[in-house]
Amino acid sequence: MKLFLNYISLFMILFLGSCEDKIDLELGSIEEKYVIVADLHNANPLQTIQINKAVDFSNNTTKNPVLGAHVLVENTTSGRSYKFVDGGDGSYTIDKMTLNEGDSYALHIEMSDGEAFEATCKMPVFVNVDSIGLLRKKRFDEEYIYATLSFVDPVGEENYYKYKLKLNDEEFKFSDVFSDKFNDGLLVEHEITNEDNDLKVGDRIQILRQCIAKDVYTYWSNIQGQNPGSAAPFNPISNISNGALGYFSVSSAQYYHLDVAEKRKL
Repeated sequence: MKLFLNYISLFMILFLGSCEDKIDLELGSIEEKYVIVADLHNANPLQTIQINKAVDFSNNTTKNPVLGAHVLVENTTSGRSYKFVDGGDGSYTIDKMTLNEGDSYALHIEMSDGEAFEATCKMPVFVNVDSIGLLRKKRFDEEYIYATLSFVDPVGEENYYKYKLKLNDEEFKFSDVFSDKFNDGLLVEHEITNEDNDLKVGDRIQILRQCIAKDVYTYWSNIQGQNPGSAAPFNPISNISNGALGYFSVSSAQYYHLDVAEKRKL
């Protein structure tokens, strides 16, 4: 979350000067924006929404939590509403929230200053994995290890996939997103690794596979496509109203576990 907030702040700072040939950075005066991260999925009983304000480089902290917001998620298919509880640290939670594949959900947030934000998301049906394993590739005499998930993509449907990876005792981190634009209805293999591409023998891997909505895929695809050295980076396209940064996602999900073992000798 800390890295995410700093990354967003960097986008905003650079964008302010991107229309001029000469870029002068005012590092202490970015416009404050709300950052809402609502990544709900049915692999966990506890659902959490994080609300912060973007932090600029003049601030001594990397987190600026928003307190006192009213946070509600409505299942617009069934009409049932779920109120999230303020944790006092920028997190808003609810336990044992029922999420149904195929149902539509709406996010409603009202801040203590009166600002309001909304978003909608339809929860996709989960695409089952047929097999999971490890793949070893050699590049310039270096061996790289990937976790692989194989499955048959549903024919005639738009499908979007997001992966988070946990290595040993570290926290889950975003790994990759995929669409089925070029392999609709085919047997597909997704190769997953951590951000440093340094999986090694003895590592314990936990993967969270999420089937996500198209606009959530677009958001994470924007982040993947950013070049930090570009003269004109931009904020990823949010599906939340009123200029908020972040995203609202309700996804179907499942965890997978792997241990990286030595190669078998023939």
